[in-house]
Amino acid sequence: MKVIEDHIDTVIADWKRERPDYDLAPVEIIGRAGRIMEYVDRALEAKFQEFGITRATFDVLATLRRGGRPYRMPQRDLMRRLLRTSGSMSLRIDALEREGFVSRLPDKEDRRSVFVALAPKGLSLIEKVIPEHLTNETTLLTGLSKADCDELKSLLRKWLISLETNVSQGSQLQLGIMLLDPHTSLTKRRAVGLPDVPGILVHHVEPGSWAGDQGFRKGDLIYAIEGRSVRSIADLRSILNKSKPRAKRFKVMRGSDSIEI
Repeated sequence: MKVIEDHIDTVIADWKRERPDYDLAPVEIIGRAGRIMEYVDRALEAKFQEFGITRATFDVLATLRRGGRPYRMPQRDLMRRLLRTSGSMSLRIDALEREGFVSRLPDKEDRRSVFVALAPKGLSLIEKVIPEHLTNETTLLTGLSKADCDELKSLLRKWLISLETNVSQGSQLQLGIMLLDPHTSLTKRRAVGLPDVPGILVHHVEPGSWAGDQGFRKGDLIYAIEGRSVRSIADLRSILNKSKPRAKRFKVMRGSDSIEI
């Protein structure tokens, strides 16, 4: 019986011919996951377009709807759930407000915060879209049996949890930043012509996190805290775990400039 090959089989075969020394096991998974999501994204966007909305609009309306009555939440919470930056979230809410799908309400207990509420027009729309959306997603899974789906759900949950917690590398702290190891940090700075400075590079800043609020950016190199050199994740943890001072000063290289956060 002839085995049907997919696109990734071709990619693997090409690399095995060109570079048999490469470990291609991750490509078998990551490559297929990416390829699958390309097909999934196209199918989802096509369905959303039937209702005159985008995936981004659906995500906001669905998040507000599944939160239950009164279908509202602080804009900051919405931003965190959708993994968006403050600026991009504000622009998106502005657009949805103009279309009459949501409204902003003041937070009487916190003047700095506002609620985003699902407007009647938005509620009516999302109630129409969700059944069609679920049918669309079910169609995308028709090539898998129930047993296949159950196994895949378990594996994907395990994979997602490992990525969300990132405990294997110990590089994501409660600060809301993902950090690279010192060697990778040095390599990345050298690759763009920046001077060699020992430290750990900020690879990602979680939207709405403490780090984001304090002004950390992707590409910042943390090289000292409270006058102590930071040469590893262990150094960072050790310094931050000290109770005093409570507010700690970070020395950061932003490009070639040293700044304090």
